[in-house]
Amino acid sequence: MVGSVDSLQKATLIDLLLRSDKRRKILLFLREGPKNIEEITGFLGSSCIATLPQIKRLAEKRLIEQEDKNYKLSTVGLIITEKMASLTGTFEVFENNLDYWGQKDLTGIPSFLRLKFGKLACSRIIEPPLNRMFEPRMFEPPEEFIDSLKKSAEIMYFSSFFQPSFSGFDPDFLKRKTDSTFIFTKNFFERILSLPSGETVDLMLPGNSNLYLYGGASSLVSLTVTERFMALLLPNKKGILDRNFLISFDSEAIEWGKELFTYYKDLSRKVSGDEANSLISEKIPVCDKS
Repeated sequence: MVGSVDSLQKATLIDLLLRSDKRRKILLFLREGPKNIEEITGFLGSSCIATLPQIKRLAEKRLIEQEDKNYKLSTVGLIITEKMASLTGTFEVFENNLDYWGQKDLTGIPSFLRLKFGKLACSRIIEPPLNRMFEPRMFEPPEEFIDSLKKSAEIMYFSSFFQPSFSGFDPDFLKRKTDSTFIFTKNFFERILSLPSGETVDLMLPGNSNLYLYGGASSLVSLTVTERFMALLLPNKKGILDRNFLISFDSEAIEWGKELFTYYKDLSRKVSGDEANSLISEKIPVCDKS
């Protein structure tokens, strides 16, 4: 009987949070700190009469507390709200771009970062124009990507895919960068080695950049992270690249991108520019990280 009562209480708390968009918004708003009723109603765009009953219900469950004329999250409320924020953020990620995520191969993203998909809630998809869908140059980054990259001071770039028609980064632009780190995969270099005889490749990396070699396999096509934005390119579940960029300028998404980049960096080994050139020009086999 006690178990049934506990289950009912838990279900009631879940219902309290998931069945009211207004209550969720109040809790998320209070994450920023204590707020008075005028601030809360202004944020909700609602009247005091409509808002007070929702505040009362949250207070009854000890999720918020009143201190003078302000309302704030209780300790329990803070814990629950942090978890709820992650959950609702994840809902938003998939709801906003369900077709995109449903078709993508996500195995290149480690499980601990898939659990943090909520940080990508403020991301969006950039699709190539229809008139470029079948052009060889469709694999070039969109203009928004290039423009944002040129305004960035720091570059972190991972790639497992080499496309001859992809012109890469402008060398004059890269020379101005003071902090650039690149990770290329074994498959990236193998693709270069498979080019027809006579074709040459210049990675166009600045002399002050850090270059790493990832010896494993990854479905992650490319990842770009700067202090301004994060961009991700994934294949579909059949391994086909459709060239739809996921991009975000949100600080949480950038932090998520840095975590993903660091994950691959920690599994890679650092190589010199001369070694990278040797891998290309002399066809020296790429070795896994020991």
